[in-house]
Amino acid sequence: MAVLRRLSDRGRGCRLTDPHVVRCRQGVALLFLLAGLAAACERSDPGLRPGQVLKDSLSLGDDDRVHRVRLSRLDQRENPDPDSVEVREGDYVEFVSADRGVHAIFFALDSLSYAAAQFLRASGQESSPPLVLPGARFVVLFAGAPTGRYPFVVVGNGTEAHGAVVVREPER
Repeated sequence: MAVLRRLSDRGRGCRLTDPHVVRCRQGVALLFLLAGLAAACERSDPGLRPGQVLKDSLSLGDDDRVHRVRLSRLDQRENPDPDSVEVREGDYVEFVSADRGVHAIFFALDSLSYAAAQFLRASGQESSPPLVLPGARFVVLFAGAPTGRYPFVVVGNGTEAHGAVVVREPER
């Protein structure tokens, strides 16, 4: 608000003949900078943009949000990294094999709400095929997903590991 008051300069506005024109120009530049930063906050997180493989195979665009969970084996145990992700309805979660071990993901349907379990069953996303090569992917789309916690289990060559996808309430 102080920036706007300074810009108005008591109703006179900025004129090239004003002695305060430099300060006025700085205020205008600051206002544009703040507007640019606010607009940048609205854009999607660059770290959530889909990679070229998903763009080509699923026709995703830069506005689609993809959360990545890297699958590997660490100390004889399956290792999802991160083991928990928070998503918005409509986001994707990409489980990617990072090694040559066998990894498979399945959602613990008996730990889900009825609506969440039905969503995964109806969309055919309740479990992955075995991911056996580095870069192999299982992508889950949470479009139309009920909010809540979606626990998953990673099984493979090591001891199983657990994680969760949390679909949060839509922003208002």
